[in-house]
Amino acid sequence: MPDELKNLVNGLYDLLSPVTDTDLRKRAIKSVLMMLGDDPGFVERKGSPAGGSGGTGAGDDGEFNAKAARWMQRNGLTAEQIGHVFHIDGDTVELIAERIPGSTQAEKVINTYTLVGICELLRTGEARFDDQLARTQCERMGTHGKTNHAKIVNAPGNVMTGSIKTGWTLTGPGLTAAAVLVKELVG
Repeated sequence: MPDELKNLVNGLYDLLSPVTDTDLRKRAIKSVLMMLGDDPGFVERKGSPAGGSGGTGAGDDGEFNAKAARWMQRNGLTAEQIGHVFHIDGDTVELIAERIPGSTQAEKVINTYTLVGICELLRTGEARFDDQLARTQCERMGTHGKTNHAKIVNAPGNVMTGSIKTGWTLTGPGLTAAAVLVKELVG
């Protein structure tokens, strides 16, 4: 083993050996690999039960539930691309995009709602969410239509179905539109 590699391995061992939670160690390694722009997929052993993605080919690192993994595979999305738009930590999925695409306020609102639907897909396996969650994200991301927000979300086109009272669910076209948004945000 060359000295540089040996020193790196020993340094990593020294950092990780006090951590007894193996899942925490794996998540830390994956996070560092993603930050470096590398594929973190090899951290999970093949056939590991850790996330049940069941071999998707598009983010097969055990981090994604089956429905999210299928959505990623169908749309050619990788774990790295997802990691640039969403922060996933256990049961928490947070939208971390720097901006929301759209040329009008209405497009930005609907795109925010669409990305919130993907947060829920990644978190629960269902692209279902309540209006207050999406509204809060709009406020946080600066896309809230102060005077006409309700009017905008009540005419979402074909990307989602539902209502302010009952909540929203992304449709097939909405799931496809979300994949396009993720790819646009990653560049």
